[in-house]
Amino acid sequence: MMEYNQIAKQMIDLQKTAFTNGYDLMAMIQDQAASATEAMMSQASLVPEDGRKAVKRWINACQEERDRFKSYVDAGFASLEKHFATERQGTPAKSAAGK
Repeated sequence: MMEYNQIAKQMIDLQKTAFTNGYDLMAMIQDQAASATEAMMSQASLVPEDGRKAVKRWINACQEERDRFKSYVDAGFASLEKHFATERQGTPAKSAAGK
């Protein structure tokens, strides 16, 4: 039984690492696009100030939601890691159906 828990933990670690690497790449690309957009907007004299503010709010909203999504996924991984940690200590975690 212990081997299955170890295999499952390794699979979760792999998924967490893959998610983190993919997320970091996506965040880097999104931040680069935001910087390019802000540079373009600062040089575009035909864009009204309200338009610039709207684009800035949109960029900020995308970044906030991106960070919020990551926090949800991190919480999910933490819950899985906690489950396997309690299994390893010999006290099986309660399932949602057992409540």
